[in-house]
Amino acid sequence: MSGRSEARSTQREAIFKEIYDTLWAPVQRHVECVVEDDSEVTEIVSDVFLLAWRKLDAAKPLGLIWLIRAADNKLKDRERSRRARARAMETVHAVYAAPGDDDMLDALAVRHAVVKALTQRERRIVMLAYWDQLSAGEIAELLRCSQASVWTTLSRARKKLERELGLGESEGAAEARQAVEAARPAPRTTG
Repeated sequence: MSGRSEARSTQREAIFKEIYDTLWAPVQRHVECVVEDDSEVTEIVSDVFLLAWRKLDAAKPLGLIWLIRAADNKLKDRERSRRARARAMETVHAVYAAPGDDDMLDALAVRHAVVKALTQRERRIVMLAYWDQLSAGEIAELLRCSQASVWTTLSRARKKLERELGLGESEGAAEARQAVEAARPAPRTTG
């Protein structure tokens, strides 16, 4: 290592040590307001400071606001993961609590139809809308496209699934379509 890069590394370490020593406690208090488990608090705060180390620019050191914003993002990630696990468990319990053979076969048929009939983009948008229950606006932001594109893709995917499942030509197509629409989450507004 050259003398110049060694000096920069030492300066960077000194700046980080100062940030760590002065701001660990305020960030920890911030996280403790939301999380009760001490080990989780420590893990989240450690992740924040690991991110701070990676993002540290000696010319422009990170401040308390940046660290709290990073902590809030970690807390949001934690909550999203918790909700996703809860939804997955609810789905598993709903399917296996009183599994009827017809219900299980229907679920397998829908899964097969999704894989067979939809493109990767359509599957992704369907998953985000129905599994993750994101609004069209949230999906559009995530995928960097317009809301109209999301709605068009969802509509196209539903029609493909109806055809694949044989719901378009049977007598009960209207009833099945109503059941599909009833199971569909209500659109959320973002704002």
